[in-house]
Amino acid sequence: MPSTRTRRRFLTACGAASVGVVAGCLGSDAGHDAAAGAAGDRTDWPTAGHDAANTNYALGAPAIRGLSEVNRVDDRFGSAQPVVADGTLFLVGDTLRTVDVDSGEQGWAIEPEDGQGNFWAAPTVRDGTVYLANGHRRVHAVDAESGQKRWTADVDVGSYVSPRLDEDGEALYVGGEGHVSRLDAETGEGEWTRDLFGQVRQPLAVRRGVVYAVTEGGELYALDEYGDGYWRVDLPAKCQTPPTSVGRQVFVGTFDGFVHAVDTTRANLAWSTEVGGFAKGGIAVADGTVYADGGRKLHALDADTGERRWAFDVGTTGDHTPVVAGDTVLTTGDRLYGLNPDGGLSNGAIRREALRFSYPTGGYAGPTSVADNRVYVTARLGDEEGNQTTAVLMLEPS
Repeated sequence: MPSTRTRRRFLTACGAASVGVVAGCLGSDAGHDAAAGAAGDRTDWPTAGHDAANTNYALGAPAIRGLSEVNRVDDRFGSAQPVVADGTLFLVGDTLRTVDVDSGEQGWAIEPEDGQGNFWAAPTVRDGTVYLANGHRRVHAVDAESGQKRWTADVDVGSYVSPRLDEDGEALYVGGEGHVSRLDAETGEGEWTRDLFGQVRQPLAVRRGVVYAVTEGGELYALDEYGDGYWRVDLPAKCQTPPTSVGRQVFVGTFDGFVHAVDTTRANLAWSTEVGGFAKGGIAVADGTVYADGGRKLHALDADTGERRWAFDVGTTGDHTPVVAGDTVLTTGDRLYGLNPDGGLSNGAIRREALRFSYPTGGYAGPTSVADNRVYVTARLGDEEGNQTTAVLMLEPS
């Protein structure tokens, strides 16, 4: 049976870990070229945030200086980043369905169980298995080729929480109503559940045996693979940003409009920088720079100091999770934008050449991913009669 911990026991466990022990467990890489190591060398996009650390960094993507559409598919809801693995696009909504990325033909589809609502969170795909949660006490493992369910686990999980695998693919982590749970990835058997103090509404980050979770109330937790607590940090405001783990820092955004870097070896805030808005969208980290949505602008911050490097107006408010594709930063708003990662040229007052290209999606552009030399972007489209639809556009460098 999975076990739980009270608040007092959890804090005791957190306090028991010395900084030296925690530093060793949380990694030894210094600097922020560590983003490449956290992102890995996969050329697909197998989970929300690209990888278990939530870097939103596709290191091996080709140089992109323009895009052209090769196909599009109806996405119905457009609530999650498109997941692409082994030549297959996985889309969530009132079903989980697959689309062949070359032909555009739909493959299998599965529906939620009766009374279980829709699938809102992006799935995670690894080694021929699709891991999926629907926010109604169900986590599923599905054969990626046939769509046949391998197992279903009864565990509370947040509606937008994508299941998160560890580096070995042996353990599956999810968060829900005041807890984090670990399941055996092969069988779905629950291994442990640990109580937290607030709802987990976003995907976890898993890096080098450490599980990071943020609660809506504004607390960041670091747990070991057995569910014991390394530490807990109180953030200044509520949080609905997935944590991004790179090097010895974890980056999160809070509803007061700030992005924060938490030092994992000292368990405290290393810096906090205001970006405006709710700082609600996901964060991307690459080559010493943190890219974060500020509501109407994309902000680039120095990963070591939090210093503002540049900002770019995306033309509309919303949750615009940035994606770093090789040497280009992609972000969305009233269209899809491709930006120079160093922000272009500046004379101190005016910044030029930040924009490499823009692509009109025909409507509000949303969640984006990059896989196998293609860009996948959701777009909310409208017709002359005012009807709204959502599609995933498949784009190739031109």
